[in-house]
Amino acid sequence: MLMPTAFPHFPSRSVLRLDGLWDFSFMEKCHDPLKPDLAKVTYTEKLAVPGVFDTMPQYAGKRGTAFYRTFITAPANARMLLKSGGLGMWGAFFWDGQFIGLQDLPYSGMEFEFNSGDGSCHELVAVIDNRFDFKRQPLLSQNYDYYCFGGIFRSIELHQLPPLAIDRAQIRTISLEGEIQVKVKLTGEHHKKIDVTYQIDDGEAVKLSCSVFHEIAAFNATVPNPSIWSTTSPALHTIAITVGNDTVVERFGLRTIKTEKGLILLNGEPIKLRGYCRHESHPEFGPALPLQVVLEDIQLLKKTGCNFVRGSHYPQDQRFLDLCDENGILVWEESVGWGDRENHLLDPAFQEAQLRQLPWMVKNSFNHPCVIFWGFLNEGDSSQPKTRKIYEQMIGTLRKLDETRLVTYASNAYIKDFNFDLVDVVSLNAYPGWYAANQETFRPIDEIRPKFNTFIKFLHESGFDDKPFIISEVGAGAIYGWRDRLRAHWSEEYQADFLDEVLTYFNETPRIAGIALWQFIDCRTYSSSRALGRPRAFNNKGLFDEYRRPKLAFDVVSKHFNKP
Repeated sequence: MLMPTAFPHFPSRSVLRLDGLWDFSFMEKCHDPLKPDLAKVTYTEKLAVPGVFDTMPQYAGKRGTAFYRTFITAPANARMLLKSGGLGMWGAFFWDGQFIGLQDLPYSGMEFEFNSGDGSCHELVAVIDNRFDFKRQPLLSQNYDYYCFGGIFRSIELHQLPPLAIDRAQIRTISLEGEIQVKVKLTGEHHKKIDVTYQIDDGEAVKLSCSVFHEIAAFNATVPNPSIWSTTSPALHTIAITVGNDTVVERFGLRTIKTEKGLILLNGEPIKLRGYCRHESHPEFGPALPLQVVLEDIQLLKKTGCNFVRGSHYPQDQRFLDLCDENGILVWEESVGWGDRENHLLDPAFQEAQLRQLPWMVKNSFNHPCVIFWGFLNEGDSSQPKTRKIYEQMIGTLRKLDETRLVTYASNAYIKDFNFDLVDVVSLNAYPGWYAANQETFRPIDEIRPKFNTFIKFLHESGFDDKPFIISEVGAGAIYGWRDRLRAHWSEEYQADFLDEVLTYFNETPRIAGIALWQFIDCRTYSSSRALGRPRAFNNKGLFDEYRRPKLAFDVVSKHFNKP
């Protein structure tokens, strides 16, 4: 039995980690990848899982349908659960030729229950498609400012389930003194009452009887030796819960997050967020980052002085969130969306997919104390009154799923946004001094302060003084290694000067509760002629280049972020 490296753990189950080399075949034109003729697929190669196929030499930049196959030994007629951590852009799974699940939410971790059927040797096929097709995949577009890769980005596990199984347990902090609420989601056999045994850390096992409502058993518990989770002391606890023959081990932290009078309060104390927006990206691995690269990102964020990361623009790898838990880095977790216009926001299929993402995101990331914001629809067309309904629906859904965290979205509508009244935190993406208002100005850095001052004035006049305001994106591009005595756009010098001014203003302005600079690393973007505005077909606003090499601005940002 192979145990996952991330939480939750299911120590009493048979769990098979399916990472490794799978048989592989690529087809540029597959008419219907949901109904493929699997018997006619010829596998001539191997490819890694996790991995992406369109960074590999033979398939770089190609779009089509990829077939992944592996063989598994599993008992006959057993209750099975396939857990897929995330893929792109669209995927369907087949067990012994039979369809068992559709993973049409890119980057979302999803699960599919099925019966193993006859025999002990079984074939699992994943059909992955990275073609742009709004009818099949309305959540991604070639016009998004990040490259949409094809592949199985994260680990796949196969669980053998008992008749009564634990899905997940959600742990909520009731008080920082150690009182928690535990909600155990069950699957399989139906019971009105169950016996539960739980153990917190190394404490004594506690047995109790719980009523079950809508497949959830809830109870309160007390952490024996509670330690508060914070950015400076990220203490973590575990709880092992057993129901019948199934056990789950969840990790959690005791912490609260609230707002008050324009401030963000972590454990009742004001905190100013200092950080970066981060894509999961690498030239060779795409978003299927090896653990060493994930850890390198964490170390660089800490060295820079960050206490905050905005996950852009999709749910983050659970391994990254585990490391943020352990290192005291606060996280904005965000569902897939980028720059969607009114026609997208009003489209029923797009709306349905957007709303369907949210329960998976909350379920997968709920127990991470690092996650303090739920976000969605980055730079959506929130200046149009007709689009308000989808914002109301998404915010309402998130609050119903989790009342303990703050809800926001990154707006670029500036003072024309219709929906700031709905959120807990107002977040603005703006690039004064980069996309300059006066394009004749050689170094328009002096546009930065007036732009944000005008927005702060707008918040005051609109009656939003009680809502914290964070700058969710601001930045300037720089080509790694290009130095220029004129300190012009695209030079490392201009980026350093730009960020020095932004962070000086940020530190001097108490009305701004946080900042997420754009962006942590350079990452691949448009593969079409839209890349004419993106040298190298990369978004080059990273503090580090795509290989994590620091630019001149690294010292500037570190100086500001590491101030006491």
